[in-house]
Amino acid sequence: MIPRRLLLASLIFLPVGAQAHEPRRGPNGGQKVDIGTNHAELLAAGNTLRLFLFDGADRPIPAAGATAQVLILAGGRQATVALAPVGDNVLAGTGAFLAARGMRAVVTLTLPGQRPVQARFTPMDQN
Repeated sequence: MIPRRLLLASLIFLPVGAQAHEPRRGPNGGQKVDIGTNHAELLAAGNTLRLFLFDGADRPIPAAGATAQVLILAGGRQATVALAPVGDNVLAGTGAFLAARGMRAVVTLTLPGQRPVQARFTPMDQN
């Protein structure tokens, strides 16, 4: 009987834990997710991607010296986009894709002196 109660209790708390890690809107209107110990916000428009970098306390991180590669799956096609610094905490790049609902993006970000980290985005879907 106790294992059954434990199972029931764990199921009650499951949705709360799952919501804590869901993507959220960033200050620029894009999808913001955890990437390593930091946060990143991805915006997609047309064939352009912009990645905004933030630390764990949501303060901007300098993009100087950072690099990123984005694997895009959109419209049944796959594309790779290299991102380079274009502003204080922003990396950007263009590629052979068209941003549309349902597109998926896997970002591999390398900050100066750190190991690469990855995050998955669905930048055009409502969250």
